[in-house]
Amino acid sequence: MPEAMRTAIRHTLGVRLYRPPARAFFRLLYRVLTRIRIHGRENIPPRSAYLLTVNHLSYYDPPIPLCFWPYPPEALGAEETMATRPIMGRVMRWYGTWPVQRNGDDRAALRTALTILRSGLPLLISPEGTRHPDGLRDPQPGAAFLALKTGVPLLPVGISGTADIFSSLRNGRKQMVDMVIGEPYRLPDLAGVPRRAALRRHTDLIMRRIAALLPPHHRGDYPHPERQSD
Repeated sequence: MPEAMRTAIRHTLGVRLYRPPARAFFRLLYRVLTRIRIHGRENIPPRSAYLLTVNHLSYYDPPIPLCFWPYPPEALGAEETMATRPIMGRVMRWYGTWPVQRNGDDRAALRTALTILRSGLPLLISPEGTRHPDGLRDPQPGAAFLALKTGVPLLPVGISGTADIFSSLRNGRKQMVDMVIGEPYRLPDLAGVPRRAALRRHTDLIMRRIAALLPPHHRGDYPHPERQSD
């Protein structure tokens, strides 16, 4: 592997030292504040290059796979959140989250993501790009583009219950939070289909794979995930 590629994803010593205690702390925090259940751990591959695709109900979704995974995945996160939410932004930066501009074509973030995957590391990404508390909608083609460009598998993850964590605590009870890990898969070959149409169909497949792991009220625009595109 070229030295330039290895250097491009090398984290600072501070990030490397921060991740183990931070992951342990957040695991404890979720167990104290919620009734968290994790399903499908057996589907997690050995540490390797793949896209960990998750839905995004609230700010409290991404930390769950990041802290409960058997090893720390790399992660893309909104640059806006890192800049405007002091505490959350600091935690994201300390973890080594790679910033993404949600508004517009962030080619720098795509290059970084490609380098991460080509370096043999797993990458967490939300295909929606932003929070949708009412359920899945408005996916972006980034995850499909990265999977097609690198040929890596995708691992769907559905997270439910996070939007109500603190409202439940105010009512004197712990919220049930579920993380369901699906089976790895690869995008099918759509030879002969124009590039834009293929990206749309692949993105639709990615979203339906996530929807299949969610309760009906979190599926949003994908109420019938069994009708998967290929």
